[in-house]
Amino acid sequence: MAQERRVHRGQIQQVAAETTVSKSRLTELLEQIADVTIIDDYLEKAWRNSSSTVELAFHNPRSDFVFIIPDSEWDTVFESIDIEEDEATAAKQWHSTRARKLLETSGSSHEFGENHSYLVVPIQDIEVWQRSRIVLSWWFQELAEDGLTPPEVLDYWMTGEMGNAPKEWASQRDVHPEAVRKNVRQAKEKLNK
Repeated sequence: MAQERRVHRGQIQQVAAETTVSKSRLTELLEQIADVTIIDDYLEKAWRNSSSTVELAFHNPRSDFVFIIPDSEWDTVFESIDIEEDEATAAKQWHSTRARKLLETSGSSHEFGENHSYLVVPIQDIEVWQRSRIVLSWWFQELAEDGLTPPEVLDYWMTGEMGNAPKEWASQRDVHPEAVRKNVRQAKEKLNK
């Protein structure tokens, strides 16, 4: 069974009415863009790559993530699909319209610099996303029941399970790397009892 996309039709109609791109062509382009924009890649750039200018502006686990990306990221996206200049402009306009609507509805706002714009990345499989969150919460609960403190759970997860270097993770937490290493050591001691 094909996965249904979560592309907001009303905003497709709105953008198609404002541009020379037909509603069906815009829908096709947005689906192609969704196929080449992998959520993991953008989360990696937003959260773990300190040299990246990609920023996570909004996420709603039921539907979409909104990123602020440099125009060079758009160039990379457009290189992977067959798209004309007016179609690229319409696609970017849809992403901007959708992002602003999501931010407005959530009561959020976001500023971004020149040569940046919004990219909306839909969650492709909501059920898998929700199940993974439940499983992770159960795992965290088990770790807490084994006596791990919240910092120990977090540091153990982010370094031992997710593969972050203690120094890198410590800088994201704004703590000394030895504090992370100590939490991981203590977590392992508690788990090996």
